[in-house]
Amino acid sequence: MSSTVTESKVISKETIHRLLSDVKYIYNNPLTDNGIYYTHDDADIMKGYALIVGPEDTPYFGGYYFFELNFPTDYPFSPPKVKYMTNNGVTRFNPNLYKCGKVCVSILNTWSGDKWSACQTLNSVLLTLCSLLNDKPLLNEPGQTIANKDFTPYQKSIEFLNLDFAICDILESQEKWVPVYFSHFYPFMKEHFLKNYDKLLDIIDKKNELLETCFVQIYQMTTNIDYMRLKEKIIALKVKISENK
Repeated sequence: MSSTVTESKVISKETIHRLLSDVKYIYNNPLTDNGIYYTHDDADIMKGYALIVGPEDTPYFGGYYFFELNFPTDYPFSPPKVKYMTNNGVTRFNPNLYKCGKVCVSILNTWSGDKWSACQTLNSVLLTLCSLLNDKPLLNEPGQTIANKDFTPYQKSIEFLNLDFAICDILESQEKWVPVYFSHFYPFMKEHFLKNYDKLLDIIDKKNELLETCFVQIYQMTTNIDYMRLKEKIIALKVKISENK
């Protein structure tokens, strides 16, 4: 059986064939209509990178959510290890996405429910990650309901921080917050920002310069919401990006 050796690990011909097949499928059938962008590492066949742009009508609209995928040497019999990379160190952006980078999803064998099988593909993993960024994310947490006291503060916090950090800070200081190997996605990020700008500004304007502090007990998370400051920030970012087109 032929094999490839990388980092002292033997990778079977079957694993390489299946992995390349999955990657080829994504390249030939891109998920960009879902806001999903994928690139495979050109130096390490067992590694890939994804950007998911938050879907409209969710608190994540227009935000940039990055994931690093590390494929095991027995792929597809074991799932890839996925690390969540959009982090400011203090915000739990989603119940399934931990500040430490852990991604809790059943098909990755990191959460209860339907487990990984060899029938799963890179395509299904990316679509599953995208589905986490839904309109009521706290309901991803077991036992949580809309009536829970944390539901509204969490919605407000994520909507604000998505705009403030996952859009503005990421675009303004990408090299500070995002590893260099995600720079491939930057043109797509700028494209989405300029396309979504009017809608993003409308969301901010509808908050009527809201200023409040939200506390989410389940995650011990405090967010200082200031839409007046955010409006100034996003307008300045638009000018900067437009000048550098």
